[in-house]
Amino acid sequence: MKILSDDEVTEFLNSNLSKDSILDTFQPTLLDALQNYQKNPESIPPRVVQQSLKSDTTHLFMPCVSPEEVGIKLISGGPSNTQRGLGFQGAILVLDEDSGALKGVVNAKTITAFRTALATSLAMTAVLDPRDTALALLPSIAVFGVGAQAYWHIKLALALYNNVKNVKIINRTIENANELKQRMCQEFSNINFETYSYDQVRSEDIQQCSIIFGCTPSTTPVIKENYINTDKKYKKFIGLIGSYKPHMIELDLNFILKEYKNPPNRTKIIVDSKQHALHEAGELIQSGIDATQLVELTELSKANLNDLTTEDNITVSKIVGLSIMDISMAKFVLKESKNGVNIEEF
Repeated sequence: MKILSDDEVTEFLNSNLSKDSILDTFQPTLLDALQNYQKNPESIPPRVVQQSLKSDTTHLFMPCVSPEEVGIKLISGGPSNTQRGLGFQGAILVLDEDSGALKGVVNAKTITAFRTALATSLAMTAVLDPRDTALALLPSIAVFGVGAQAYWHIKLALALYNNVKNVKIINRTIENANELKQRMCQEFSNINFETYSYDQVRSEDIQQCSIIFGCTPSTTPVIKENYINTDKKYKKFIGLIGSYKPHMIELDLNFILKEYKNPPNRTKIIVDSKQHALHEAGELIQSGIDATQLVELTELSKANLNDLTTEDNITVSKIVGLSIMDISMAKFVLKESKNGVNIEEF
């Protein structure tokens, strides 16, 4: 059995991340897991959510039993963790699919952020092909939020699209935005990073972006309708991952209602799971989107890409995350990583 710390997971991903590895290795691995879930939706039982009796910490237990992915993800968090800068803490236990023997334990922090950004990239590259030399993109990307999810969304986008020269980081507090900027500047010295608070950012700043990521658990829209470029000459992609409860939204509901509801049209929103997205995603719930207006990541290879794009050449994806994604990526990293601590089975 192998144990991988968060630093070891990060080192493995950093050592193996490139445009080719994302497209040819990491994405297919995640897609295989999602296809397993599509064939066996009962493989993800309901999660268990339990409040601690001694603190304000909430504990979540998320099992998975599919033919190829068996294990459980455990994460805990709450206001006290947030105040101490800890965020969610947790681990992923990967079991042998047949015997149930424990194959490994992986720290959940980076795996969670990476697999979410990877799922977003599946939707993004379906409509913005990074190997298309004729692809016309605006020179900037925008990221709302500053956590690990924002970091990995930026990182994958920069690995995939060589013509991106500017990254705009928008957050409630400018101090935290500047912290993420400093971290990104150390890794990408050739990219210009700009920071804004929600009060400072202007519509013309975001209209320079072909790619917009929402990575913040907001209850009010931070991506305003007038932020979105409507020039049909450029393809635009909006990837949302921050809202995970019905009362949370990141994207302006006026935009969703106009583009997807009034009047009804054929355009669909890309999701990882229709069932889970319609249960958790505030943008979809509050705007009345139904399953007929969604297409899952596993359906993209057969989908008409025109059905995913509005008249203004805009595509939206919403990723809520599934435990099978965590088990799949943890299993892959355990197998491929030369790091970690090996101990005897118990």
